[in-house]
Amino acid sequence: MNTNENKTEKVNDSHLMNDAQLMVEAQIANHIVDLLDHRVQQLTPVEVQRLSAARSLAVSQLTSLQTQAASHHGVNQSGHVLQWFGHHVGQHKIMSSALLVVAMLLALFVAQQFSFTHNLENSDAFLLASDLPPEAYADKGFNAWLDSN
Repeated sequence: MNTNENKTEKVNDSHLMNDAQLMVEAQIANHIVDLLDHRVQQLTPVEVQRLSAARSLAVSQLTSLQTQAASHHGVNQSGHVLQWFGHHVGQHKIMSSALLVVAMLLALFVAQQFSFTHNLENSDAFLLASDLPPEAYADKGFNAWLDSN
């Protein structure tokens, strides 16, 4: 019981520490926001214009990077599903081809096994190894006897 109580206390302590850390981080974030809000009120029109120009430049560079990435992968902006695959599409083609070849070989092997079993049952070796002598199969009355039984 003592070890279980210790484990419970440790878990509770870790939760309290996590909660305390989250509260401290939230307080720091709120303080930063307050400082930025206070500083925004003191900006000159020239600084506002420079910040706006910098934002526009950053947005245009981001847009051009996205366009370059899209053209590099051969998709347009609406083709995000294709971007998930990216340059790995060639590897998927190789894996798909290998999987197809393995499936075909497996199908061929299974077909040969069924064919071999079917041929064995109809072969002379099957007749010689059976309990009846081969002459019984040639007897005309044997088929009638099989049908009646």
